[in-house]
Amino acid sequence: MDAQVGESWQLGGTFSLSAGEIDRLNNGNYTPLDGFRIAPVKLTAYVQHQTTPGWQNRLQLLYSGDRDVFANDNIFGQRPVSSYVTLDYISKIDVGPGKLEIGIANLLNTDYFPVVSQLQPNELSNAAARGRFLRIGYAFEW
Repeated sequence: MDAQVGESWQLGGTFSLSAGEIDRLNNGNYTPLDGFRIAPVKLTAYVQHQTTPGWQNRLQLLYSGDRDVFANDNIFGQRPVSSYVTLDYISKIDVGPGKLEIGIANLLNTDYFPVVSQLQPNELSNAAARGRFLRIGYAFEW
């Protein structure tokens, strides 16, 4: 969903929820699909301001929910997943023939493990996400 709120403000977001089961032995006994096929509930939201012509600023949020539906959590893709929230700031400005983009990802320096990492039964594959980091880029089309 996206909405233009006033002349220079825009709001938006997404919501996704999925579920599914499988009968692996074709015997009528259904079990939930693994975490690589069914992600936890996910919510995104943003607020964006067109500060001046050619310059926009955006604050965006990601919420990834919990998922714990398996009896045996030592199987690949069937581990419980804990929720987390991240916040990003992105600023884009027209410079010359292109756009300069400056972003701060994980603005609040949230300590979390991404979903794909949490699903791993091996601790060596279970790695934390990046902390706060600055990203600078420049792009142009020709």
